[in-house]
Parts: sequence; C-alpha cells; structure tokens
Amino acid sequence: MKPQTKPNPWSCIGTAFAMVLDIPVSDLYGIVGHDGSEIAFPALPDPMARQGLHIQECIAAALKLGYAVTPVELFPVIRATPPCTEQSVVFFGSDESANWQRFEHTIHNSTGVLEGLGRRCLHAVAYEYGTIFDPDGDQYPYSRLACPSCHFIPRCAWRVDRMQANSLDSLAMRKTR
Repeated sequence: MKPQTKPNPWSCIGTAFAMVLDIPVSDLYGIVGHDGSEIAFPALPDPMARQGLHIQECIAAALKLGYAVTPVELFPVIRATPPCTEQSVVFFGSDESANWQRFEHTIHNSTGVLEGLGRRCLHAVAYEYGTIFDPDGDQYPYSRLACPSCHFIPRCAWRVDRMQANSLDSLAMRKTR
C-alpha cells in the first residue's frame, strides 16, 4: 500500500479507500463523480460542513474496480422496530473480548478501511495486515491502545478484497440481462 495524504480536511474516507485500491485519490473522485467539497451543512465549521464521500460511494467505486467490501463491526447492534428504541449489542462470545478478537483478527489478516471517531468528527484510515495508514500522514502498528493515543476510535473495519475473475464475469453477465 502506498501512503497518501488527504488533499483537504474532509477527504479521509476517500483517501483511505484510494490507498487500499492503489489509485490516486483524484482517480477515486473521478469514479465517484465529485470530491465531497460541496457545503452540505452551512451551520457547521469545516470540515463538518462539507458533504464528503459516503461509504456507499466508495463501495460502488471499489466494485467498479473489481473489489468487494465487507463490513466487520466491532460491536454490532440489533435495534427494535420504531417507535420502540430498545437495542441489544451482539456478542460473539460470553462478553466483549470475543468481539475484540474477531475485530483485531480482521485488521491483522486483511486490508481495508477502518471507520470511527477522530479528534472532532468521524474519521477513516486505511489498514494493511496490522499497519494503519492515516490520511493525516501518520503510520503506526494497530493495537487497541495505539488508535486512541492517535486520537482515533475505530468502530467498523471495511475489509476490501479483490474479486476473482469468475465473480467479475458473473457480475458483468447480470448487468447485461
């Protein structure tokens, strides 16, 4: 993975996906059709005022380039149907330690994008087999303690995997029908 630094303060998710997809962030913007610079929330300060990119736009770009994107949430939540507001955290064992093991196994054994909370707002970084590539310019080994010390609290790993040729052929055939 080639590290890239985000071109502006609202481009962390686009830059993280560009790193994982091994393309310049400007190419990702071309595939998506915009760079996220439009003001969407004028009452907020930059970068929160900007539209940015939605994760689904990045997933659509990845699919066009032949990559599948799979979410692995650290603590998934099951919610009741509104108007009920009850929710339940999904545990993959008797307590949260199994969730951490599952999440960390994903980060150490794959490549993708980590989405979570940054210093002032949502943030995203790229990861490759346990190494974090922050679009702000930092690079460090992943650990439960390293991320918070770098002002990042991950919540979801978006694993990015190259699709096999037969999967791509099947996808192309479905589009022509």
